[in-house]
Amino acid sequence: MAPLKKNVDLNLLVCLDALLTEGSVTRAADRLDMSQPGMSHALSRLRALTGDALFVRSGNEFIPTERARALAGKVRIGLAALEEIFSSEGPFDPAATAGKLTVAAVDSVGVLLIPLLAEALARDAPMISLQVRLPDPEKLREWLTEGECDIALGFYIDAHSELHCSDLFGQELALISGPSHPLHGKPMNLEQYVESTHVVFGSPFSSTSPMEEIIDQALKARNLERTQSVQVSSMLLMPYVVAASPHVAALPAWLARQYALSLPLQVRPMPLNVQPIIIRMLWHDRTHRTGMHRWVRQLVRKLTEEMAQSGSTITVSRRTDGDPLSGAAQI
Repeated sequence: MAPLKKNVDLNLLVCLDALLTEGSVTRAADRLDMSQPGMSHALSRLRALTGDALFVRSGNEFIPTERARALAGKVRIGLAALEEIFSSEGPFDPAATAGKLTVAAVDSVGVLLIPLLAEALARDAPMISLQVRLPDPEKLREWLTEGECDIALGFYIDAHSELHCSDLFGQELALISGPSHPLHGKPMNLEQYVESTHVVFGSPFSSTSPMEEIIDQALKARNLERTQSVQVSSMLLMPYVVAASPHVAALPAWLARQYALSLPLQVRPMPLNVQPIIIRMLWHDRTHRTGMHRWVRQLVRKLTEEMAQSGSTITVSRRTDGDPLSGAAQI
């Protein structure tokens, strides 16, 4: 390997990462506790080294150029590698660690896990801030690779081969109906289920979801097809639509039972044999060995185990870390 150029300062990578994250010289300087002129000088050096403007002004913001966007993932991977090389070999201390954790979680999983994660971080790692965002399956690999998020939580049928994967828990599906359904309060067989009108879930980024595809495939195997009358992009909206309409919907059983406590819903077993949904955690090799992220992943597993032991309807999976899969689809 050729030696680094004499005028290359690795601290410039930290400055570039801050500029990419903040989109502002002033905010990037504040982030690194630098003066604004110092950050402007670092940007000038970066431009000279790369031969690219890196950022162009748009109002009060700096918009990254294509070259800067292409460098973003490499910069974050490089910084993570340097952190691993120079980090202490001592045990990780969450209480003494400052950092930012970004989690991409589908809403049906987020409502279950994120409150517990936020509580645990506030108690055990108060200097680690938490950001939660909805995942876009088309961009998820890019987000995890480039540091836009650190872990993803959802029902991923497949995961990109370069991502690590850990099964967290499994959940049976349940059927919900409201007072307007003709069979509300009564049993429902498969024929009556198919004849009902359905509320279905399609993610904000696609017209369907693997959960609905699993149901449709099970019906297709029996030469059956259901009528999809309403499609929503948030699973948390489905119980409200069902409670106010004559439609039915399938939900994870724990979520169905939770909403039945406050809405006039009847919760039934699915009259169709469908496989349980498996909630998985995905992450990139960029964070596979860093102390903070390893601790967070262990914390997420611990929280799911505690939920199972407390009487929750989830079933904890025993699959271990890092088995790569292939493609990415989410509930």
